[in-house]
Formats: sequence, structure tokens, C-alpha cells
Amino acid sequence: MKTTFKHWYLLVLLLVALVINENVVQWALAVKVGGHSIATGFADAFKYFTIVGYLFFTAFRLVPYIGLGIILFVLSKTKLKDYVLPVFIGGFIGILAMILWGSWMAQRPYYTDEHASSTTAIAFLFIPIYACFTGGIGALALAVLFTPFRFLIRKKKAEPTDAPYGGSANAPPRG
Repeated sequence: MKTTFKHWYLLVLLLVALVINENVVQWALAVKVGGHSIATGFADAFKYFTIVGYLFFTAFRLVPYIGLGIILFVLSKTKLKDYVLPVFIGGFIGILAMILWGSWMAQRPYYTDEHASSTTAIAFLFIPIYACFTGGIGALALAVLFTPFRFLIRKKKAEPTDAPYGGSANAPPRG
């Protein structure tokens, strides 16, 4: 029995929103910039982790992913459903780039000689808002780039087949 998950992109967006967070970015910073090993970097990044804090910041981090998911779902119900993949890829890259870059820049002072702000946590509330804009720019950019290819793909699908009488190759001859 073959089943396909028609809206697979919603699951991808949800999983990424749940997994890629400020703690994972801090772990990467600890290893890359702080010189920690993988294990000590993990211990350092997650030493103040609480499920309440995780859920609180996840609620904010979900905002751009939910917005993109709604756009993709609505788009899949229209004549423009062939734009779902380019809008997904562009929006996903735009959102993820801002989440990663913003989290990296907010936490980088912990592992460098830079001054760490006492209000760094507030940045994690605003980064997802900025990610809405970068996700929109990414989605729009890939949709625009995809448009000429969309017409080529549609034209190729509309070309007549080599079968006799314009029908299926397996169809019996008319007569």
C-alpha cells in the first residue's frame, strides 16, 4: 500500500523549528569558536537548558515557519501549485538563514572577547520576526527565478505525443 504525504513540507518545517534552536547554535559556537570538544561544547551550550525556556522560545521561533506553512498550504490549493516547491525552498532558506545567523551573532560574545549584552535573550524574541521578512524575500526570489522554467515545463507537457491519432500509444486504432 503506497501512501504519500501530500503536505510533507509542513512536517519538514515543524521538525526544523523544533530542532534548530539557540542551544544548537550555541553548541556549534562552543565547538567552532570556543574550541570545545563536541561533548564539552554540548555540556556548555545546554547547561542552562530548561523545557519551559525551550517551549517559550519555540513558540516565537515557530512564527515564520507557521506563516510559510500557511502560504504553502493555500498555494497548493490554487492553480499556482507548481510554485509550492520553489516557495518552500526559498522561504525555508530565508527563514533558516536568519534564525542561524541571528542566534550566532547574539551568542558569539560568549566565546570571544566582545562584550556580551545582558539582554541577549530578548534577541531570540525578535529574530523570528526578522526571519519572516528574509523568508518572504527568499520565497519571492525563488518564485521569480522559477517562473520562466514553469512555462517551459508546462509547454513541454502540452506538446502532442508521437502516438497515432493524438491518443495513447496503447489505445486501439479508431476506425
